[in-house]
Amino acid sequence: MTHGTGYRERLLPRWWAWLLPLSVILMLAVAYGAALGTTAGWLVGAAGIAIVVTFLWVSAPLITVTEEGLQAGQAVLPRTSVGDAETVTAEDIRRLRGPGADARLFVALRPWSARGGVLVTLDDPEDPHPAWLLSSRNPTRLVAALAATMDPDDHDVDDREDHQRTAEDA
Repeated sequence: MTHGTGYRERLLPRWWAWLLPLSVILMLAVAYGAALGTTAGWLVGAAGIAIVVTFLWVSAPLITVTEEGLQAGQAVLPRTSVGDAETVTAEDIRRLRGPGADARLFVALRPWSARGGVLVTLDDPEDPHPAWLLSSRNPTRLVAALAATMDPDDHDVDDREDHQRTAEDA
């Protein structure tokens, strides 16, 4: 979901991931209803559904891109720290998180909500994470939003300085 020039996506579980907790709540409601009466069953069912929905909503990270930068859950990355962003497939994610992977990656993956994702490399040597790996249902739109919010002047200044140094060295 996009808003203006930014991007916003909550990584809620897909419909099938809701089935297990809701079926457990249904079984509990029926059991309590049979043992203590219909009213108790309805109360247990309503309270259980409210707890499950609240937990799944609150625990789902929100990914936003604004003019200030990228936010994934509570983590914030200023736009000046964004180096490059590219879409990654489920296979790429397995490779990036598998044996021999860089353990310093910041990861916000929710495999039950999205198969693809985005790899954002950082342009900040002070940051302990070389890159962010994020789940996304719309990785192409997320990459486009990141590219649209990046200030070309923030990165072009460094490129011009490198080019001037190279020209002076020659």
